[in-house]
Parts: sequence; C-alpha cells; structure tokens
Amino acid sequence: MADLAITVGVRFSDGSIAYLNNAAVTAGVAGEEILTANAGGDLSQTSGIQIGQAYAGLTATHAFAICQEVGLVTGQLLHAYFVSPSGSIMVPIEGGRTGYAQMQPLYRPIRMDTGVTVFGAAQSASDSATLVASASLCSPQKCDVFAVVAVDGANTELVSLQTGATLGQSMNNCVVDMFFGSYAGLFLNEAGAGVSCLFMTASDGKLKGLIPVESGTSSSNSTSLPIRYPVRVMQNDGLFVNTDT
Repeated sequence: MADLAITVGVRFSDGSIAYLNNAAVTAGVAGEEILTANAGGDLSQTSGIQIGQAYAGLTATHAFAICQEVGLVTGQLLHAYFVSPSGSIMVPIEGGRTGYAQMQPLYRPIRMDTGVTVFGAAQSASDSATLVASASLCSPQKCDVFAVVAVDGANTELVSLQTGATLGQSMNNCVVDMFFGSYAGLFLNEAGAGVSCLFMTASDGKLKGLIPVESGTSSSNSTSLPIRYPVRVMQNDGLFVNTDT
C-alpha cells in the first residue's frame, strides 16, 4: 500500500500562515498528529513542532486539510481537527483529496497555546472491506467527530472518535449548525440499495438531517461543502451510514 500523506494549512488573524504535514499516516479512523513541516528546507519555519507551540499566542481563523496517496488517486481524507490541551476536539478542519480543498473559515477562531495540536486521518479506497464513514459536527456548545466502518446493507451507527458515544449521547440538547462528511469509497450507494448520504434520525427513526459526503475516488473534481442549518440533537438521536458498494 502506498503512503498516505496529510497536509494542513492554517491562516492566523495577523495574516501569517502555517504549513503542516505528515508524509506517512497510518490508514484508518484513528489518524495521527500533523506537525509543522519543511521537508525540502524551502520554507521559513521549523519542522516537527506542534502547532500550538510553534504559533503560541496567535489565533487561527482559516484552515484546510488535504490527503494524497503517493503515486495514486485513491487516498481520501476522513477527518482533521484541532485538539485542545485537555484532549477535546476544538473545531474540525474542512478538506479532501489534493486539489479539492480550499482555505475555509474555521467554525470558530482557535487561539494557539502549548498543547494545542492538529490530527488527521485518511484511508485508501483499496481498503474495500473496511471503508470508514466520517462526519464532523459543530454547535455553539461543542464540536465532535464521528466515524464507523460502514457495513453494506445495514444502518451502521457512527460514534464519537474520542468517547465512543452516539450522536445523542455526545451532543444532547446541542443545536448543531455546521456539519460535513467523508467516505473513502467511490460512492456510498454505488449499487443503489443503500442510502446516498449519512443521515441523522430521531428516536422514532424519523429523519432529522442529511449529510452528503466527499468520496475518495470520484472524478467529479468537486467536494461536499459544509451543511449549515440548525438541528437540535436529543439524547436518543443517532447518526448512521448505510452503504451498498
């Protein structure tokens, strides 16, 4: 399997820019930390430092994350996000495959301090038996990232990366108002018997939200933009994927 590389770009409120890269990310949902980078020695920054330490005192306002599978086009970014010194997810970072991402405003500005880190996860579409569906959701109260290995023909529930909690358990009574998703396969519903996006449900099964995903090997040269409408999450709500690939 070719190496998966994740690059993250960050813009701060004073106009300065940070470049982060991990050139050998282990494929899968867990991901790895993405540090400052200067592999070719051509950038005016020190490599191998956590972003909070390298840019302490600055405030991040925009960011992107991109994934590349070296020599191939099947690598897909699953998720990327800032982590606080206490270990909680601060805000997600939007992105996709190389050439798909743009420097987007963060859900909220993030002040850099020692202990603030960036993590990212990626997967190759060649991992066909264990393809991961991922979703990042934000509310004024908190943000969280959910993921699961999708199972064809079954509603499979995404759970919090950090706690293993369901959507309702993690974000009970939060009003999520920004969310987006990702899937490493070509399409969620390639054969037509699944559901073509991730979906949020109430305790009685009624739909509360739909999350289109960016797919790993699509040739459409497009990316799924964040969804921005309010959904109040209740304790027994769920977030699901149902693939047919």
